[in-house]
Amino acid sequence: MSQIAVVLIVIVYAALLTCYCLLEKREKFWPATILKVILSAFAAGCCVYAAILLDNFIFYIFALGLVFAVPADYFLQYIKSDLLRYRFGIFFFGAMHVCLLISFYLVFPVTLYEFVIFAVFIAILLAFQIKGKWEIGKERVQLTIYSVFLVFMAAKAISLFIAAPSAFTLMAALGGLFFFASDLFLGIWAYSSSIFVYLALNRTIYFAGQLCLAFYLVFMLI
Repeated sequence: MSQIAVVLIVIVYAALLTCYCLLEKREKFWPATILKVILSAFAAGCCVYAAILLDNFIFYIFALGLVFAVPADYFLQYIKSDLLRYRFGIFFFGAMHVCLLISFYLVFPVTLYEFVIFAVFIAILLAFQIKGKWEIGKERVQLTIYSVFLVFMAAKAISLFIAAPSAFTLMAALGGLFFFASDLFLGIWAYSSSIFVYLALNRTIYFAGQLCLAFYLVFMLI
């Protein structure tokens, strides 16, 4: 894949993301949901395409992770209106992180870095929950399990660039960092303050992270 193609992907993705955020601000549920799923599928499609060209089962596992994010993004639209669907969203995102972790560990060895970063991120997450007095409901247990997978995925992704700096490990690191940061803003919006700016930050940072994760494979082709 050429650098020009990557630039075009970023431009189209940014345009779609801008439109999506505007729809969320106007509370247009179904148009926003459709565009959200399109954004998620866009990132997943780029990742699957790269995995096919790389033709390695390890990268197919990674791409499967981003495919799981597509139904997850749909179900997460019901975070405040339908607990069962929200739980499906948590499940699919958890499956995503498991796939990414498996793929990472099949390529990169265990290092001390991911455990240090994991501990720091857990401390940050707990600090946000305590200070913001997050009121988490019946999904607390499932959300706690999911959070462990999320934080460890982010920690491992960041550790890749520390241990083996390259363009594609940088994309993995940014993807993991953005995913973690976006969930902090989602937690604030869902469990502490419903101000739109937190949702906008969540969506913008999250989708930037999704594209970075896809570029982890795409950049291996450049």
